Amino acid sequence: MLTLADLILPETLTQKEWEHAHTQLIICKKAANKWLGQSRDYSTERWGLEYTADKEYQLELELGISLPEPKPALNPADKTKAIVTIEGLSQSFILWQRKMSDEIPQWDKDRLNRALELLEPMEKEAKRVRELLGKV
Repeated sequence: MLTLADLILPETLTQKEWEHAHTQLIICKKAANKWLGQSRDYSTERWGLEYTADKEYQLELELGISLPEPKPALNPADKTKAIVTIEGLSQSFILWQRKMSDEIPQWDKDRLNRALELLEPMEKEAKRVRELLGKV
């Protein structure tokens, strides 16, 4: 695989030369991502998703390109496979908060108590995470 040293011959670059080279690399990255997507779409339309995925995997192995390291999940793998993630919960809460924030002051006691019951488990978990952060 090519390295930056293979592409840039001089040992030292001026800031302007580096900026030009880096700009070209970013353009190449954006174009390559777009072209890869178009190539995958082409292959998938003609020969199917399974063929495309298998062929791409084989090509990456032949080129010595390792698969990216999986990002650690906040939800453990041994739990049921639900689409619920802490990120999803947070986004849902933010949407709910935006929608309801003006109405909450007008709620009666029953609605306020119900909201509090539903929010308390999140509050307790946030407190526990803060405590764990203090130990790190």
